[in-house]
Amino acid sequence: DETGNTKLDTALLSGEQIDLYFTYSVDGLKKRVEGGMMEPLASYGVEDFAKENIVGGLDGLVTINDALYALPTAKEPVAMMLNKNMLDALNITIPENWTVEQFSEIAKQLTAEVDGKKVYGTSVYYAGLPLDFAGPVLGGDSKYNAEGTASNFDAPEFVANASVKALIDNGSALPYEELITRKLETYAHPAFLAGEVGMMAFSAWMLRYVKDLENFPHDFVATFAPIPTTAEGVKNPYQAALNNHLCMNSNTEYKDQAWQFMQYWITEGSKYMYTAGKIPAWNKADLEEATKGILGENPEKLFDVAAYKKVMLNPEVLPIVDTITVAYPQMMQIYKEESEMYFLNVTTQEEYLANLKERCDAIIKEELGQ
Repeated sequence: DETGNTKLDTALLSGEQIDLYFTYSVDGLKKRVEGGMMEPLASYGVEDFAKENIVGGLDGLVTINDALYALPTAKEPVAMMLNKNMLDALNITIPENWTVEQFSEIAKQLTAEVDGKKVYGTSVYYAGLPLDFAGPVLGGDSKYNAEGTASNFDAPEFVANASVKALIDNGSALPYEELITRKLETYAHPAFLAGEVGMMAFSAWMLRYVKDLENFPHDFVATFAPIPTTAEGVKNPYQAALNNHLCMNSNTEYKDQAWQFMQYWITEGSKYMYTAGKIPAWNKADLEEATKGILGENPEKLFDVAAYKKVMLNPEVLPIVDTITVAYPQMMQIYKEESEMYFLNVTTQEEYLANLKERCDAIIKEELGQ
């Protein structure tokens, strides 16, 4: 989270002896590269290692200024997790290739009063931003135009992202104020596992909480579906990323040893992260064994195993690869700020998207020196 990242950055900049660390976002990678906190990996033979060991070779790797500074340790599809018991009670079946419109309708159907408490159909935030339906359609660099010289927030796909506010307005999604006060805007699993919402966006690492019945007691089965597409017939295959980037501190005294450990973590060592919900980025990993580790013993008590495999291990899912990073950290901050204004009803949908476009275009031009 933001607090943890600040602590890590402070430790790195103050010269604490840290050899390796994780970075989880492209804007985080860019900030740390520009801050001199990351060792470039070209001299260690990183490209040959990646070609031989990483799913997709070099294709799914994030570069900063055309150089590799980090390697992914996990493949992270983002999908929807749903309360199967709620769906079954209402005879709801998730359509194949479902759309945002169908998702919204199902959210309304799942919204109810249960034992005097409101149950919402869904949460419409994930990772600190509105649910992203545009990215799975557009793929990498979805927030930029093709040349990387302007933002892409005027693309029609971003209207779908903005449209989910209607679910809050009609009472089918957790209110924005509640998301913020309960710190659910990043990950909504506490509300989902408490039976307060019927659907939420998730990635496999969050399944550790589903298995944690001591802290998150529940008696329903979780099922899974892909991210809805923006409209009927529109393909949205970009629903995963190679993530959990392992980075070497540029100031470590043990660079060769750190490189050796990086290679081990990504390959044979990846099995130790199964129980934490990490699908390995290693192309030689046994995915059946990984699934057993991720879902735990007697998985059918908590999970729709067939749905998990269908959605999370879908070979047709393509990775989102961001190659343009011009002003990326600033753009993400603008996206958060303008989304807050929109979801607090300060701006209209039209103003929201126009402000995003205008402010992000300006910061891109500034960084490009135009």
